[in-house]
Amino acid sequence: MPPRQVSDEERRPLLTSEGERNSYEDQTQEITFTEGDEDDPKQWSRKKKLTNVFIIAFMAIISPLASSMFTPGISQIAKDLHASEEAIIATTTGFVIALGLGPLVLAPFSETFGRRKVYVIAFTIFTLLQIPTAVAPNAATLIAVRTISGFFGSVGIANGGGTLNDMYEAHERAGIFGWYLLGPLLGPTIGEH
Repeated sequence: MPPRQVSDEERRPLLTSEGERNSYEDQTQEITFTEGDEDDPKQWSRKKKLTNVFIIAFMAIISPLASSMFTPGISQIAKDLHASEEAIIATTTGFVIALGLGPLVLAPFSETFGRRKVYVIAFTIFTLLQIPTAVAPNAATLIAVRTISGFFGSVGIANGGGTLNDMYEAHERAGIFGWYLLGPLLGPTIGEH
C-alpha cells in the first residue's frame, strides 16, 4: 500500500496566528530518504529494529516499575526517615503525576531535537536521580527527587510509539506495539512483587 500524501495544511501547527504561520513555513524542514538509505529507520535490518524495540520497551518497563517498587516497603521507609506513611505514599504520587506530565514536554522535544538525543539525556538523568533517591535524608527530599525522576523516566513511554512508527510500516506495527506495550503494563505488576 503506497504511503498517504500529507498536505501542507496538515503539517502546520494547529495553534498559530497568520504571522507565525509564515515564520513557521520558513523554518520547517522535511526529512526525506532515498531507497537504500541506511539512515532511514524503515530500511534498517530486522535485528537492528528489534534491538531498538527491546531498548525502548526496557525503558518503558523501568519507569512504571520504579513507580511501584516503593509500595511493599512504605512502612519501613517511613520508619527509617521518621516520616508518616502518607508522606512516603506522596513519593509515589509525585512520581506517577510526573510520569504522566513528562510526555507533554518530552515528546515534542523529540520532534525538535531528535529522538535519540532526548532518550539518552532524559534516561541518563532518570538513572542518575536514583542515587539521591537511595540516600535521601528525609521525606521532602525523597518526594522532590522521585517527582523529578518520574518526569525524566517517562521518556520511554513518551517517545516509544513515535519511534516504532518511524521504524515500521503501518501493516507491521500491531505485533511490535504489543511487545512494546508489555513494558508499561508489566512494570507496576513486577514492582509490587
